[in-house]
Amino acid sequence: YFIQSNLRNRMDPDEEKDKGEDKISLKGKYKIDEVLTQFGGIGKFQIRLILLMFFLACVVAWRILFDLFAAKSVTQWECTVQGLALGCTKVEDKMPCDIAANGELETNHLDGASGSGIYWTFDEKYKDYSIRSSMDLPCSEYWRFSFISSIYFIGAFFGVWMYGRLSDYIGRRKALLISLGMCTVQGWIIPFFRDINVYLACRFFDGAAFGGFFLIGFVLAIEYSPPNYRNAVGGAFNFVTSVGVSAAAIWGVAFKPWKWFAIALAFPATIMLPVCFSLIPESPRFYLSKGKDEEALELLKKVAETNGNTMPEEDCHLYEDIDAKVNLLTLFKNPRLIACGLINMFGWFMTSLVYYMLWFSAKYLAGDIYLNAAILGLAELPGRVAAYFLMEKIGRRYTFMTSVGLACVCMFVSIWKNPINVKIMYCIGKALAGSLWAVIYLYSSEMYPTRIRNLGSGIGSAAARVAALIAPFIGDWINVSPYAPYIIVGVLAIICSGVFIFVPETSGKELPQTLEEFDMLFEKKEGGKKDELEQELTSQM
Repeated sequence: YFIQSNLRNRMDPDEEKDKGEDKISLKGKYKIDEVLTQFGGIGKFQIRLILLMFFLACVVAWRILFDLFAAKSVTQWECTVQGLALGCTKVEDKMPCDIAANGELETNHLDGASGSGIYWTFDEKYKDYSIRSSMDLPCSEYWRFSFISSIYFIGAFFGVWMYGRLSDYIGRRKALLISLGMCTVQGWIIPFFRDINVYLACRFFDGAAFGGFFLIGFVLAIEYSPPNYRNAVGGAFNFVTSVGVSAAAIWGVAFKPWKWFAIALAFPATIMLPVCFSLIPESPRFYLSKGKDEEALELLKKVAETNGNTMPEEDCHLYEDIDAKVNLLTLFKNPRLIACGLINMFGWFMTSLVYYMLWFSAKYLAGDIYLNAAILGLAELPGRVAAYFLMEKIGRRYTFMTSVGLACVCMFVSIWKNPINVKIMYCIGKALAGSLWAVIYLYSSEMYPTRIRNLGSGIGSAAARVAALIAPFIGDWINVSPYAPYIIVGVLAIICSGVFIFVPETSGKELPQTLEEFDMLFEKKEGGKKDELEQELTSQM
């Protein structure tokens, strides 16, 4: 109603709405958000685009856990007669190279060659279930398998940066198609090369495609959504991603040989590429930023037409407030901004570390790896839903502090190595990680002033990628000490929960446009009172 009234107030006095038509004059200059809101909110056009982005999110998310299944341990093997004579050792639930004695045997007698087929042999039925058993690498090269998951997130780190710049230069649509094409091409290369270096290179580009898609796909879905729907669309995008990750376990069960698993994941991306080429539109905001006002207006007319409305024929011009260029030095103009930026980066880092450490150490859980992965993926969903309501009830800051504090408790409780206890703690931990992701994305978009909002959120996202790089190695420390991963992550989690008390609450406050308005987030509310939770905390102290 407010937008409609505002638009009418901008009309010439002699212009009126045609009574027989759903048509309002937009003569003058208007922002894209005003036009999107005026012509039907979420209509058929947006629903089609959002559903397409959701399906693509699932297709790309399936590949996140590819290494968890394709590089799993194969324990169906036996020492050969020759191996037994020289000291080959078999330990239940371990691969040959996970046993130090076998590595030494291979080094002493084979001069860097693999002992597979000589000192030990894999069951032919299970050998092709994993790249670790099928590639016949010597034990001295097994460190490369720990690097597989990290190389994926190194690619994601560069993908976010590369595709972010690319989407601003050539457009969202072209950049999205390139990322999907990269995902498709490397998806078909992986299963046909038995070379660890080729595999690592493909996983790097796969990670880059993952980083690019989730950046561009999320932005494109948001840019076509009216302002009052964006939180819901963003939340649903993350929700669907969690479902997609857990659905990868279904593919893993259906196609256990890793090559067939890779082919099965490549097919949907291949099919979706021509579909996306014909259905994905360019962003009107991109056209506007490039001075292509007519193209932007034509896109919005197409949106209106698809939604069953009609854009007026009268003269209409679009505009957006273009922020001045900023750089990293802008963050250092305000001491509070420096402190909050560092704490926010720590929050991103901790969220990612909890999330991916639980994922990549899930291979050490008792039971079926596919069932465990499916349960852990679905465990995120209650956390994401709960976070939505908690943020409205107790605010962003306290929801984050509570979630990361409880994650610390889960880590310490997991030290007691009862299999059922550990699985329960992992599920609770994944739910809390889902909550942390929901909060940190929204909080970062609300805390920073407009001119540096993207920059601040981007730095936080970079910190999350760093955590994702080291998470597999921390998870693998369970082989050195069964307590190390939980103690490390638990201690960092409690520190993170404590320092978040120093950042401002953003719930119910207007987005800061300037550094001065950012400082006002720390001020008392009208009437000289702090929010009730802050008052209660202060009184207890």
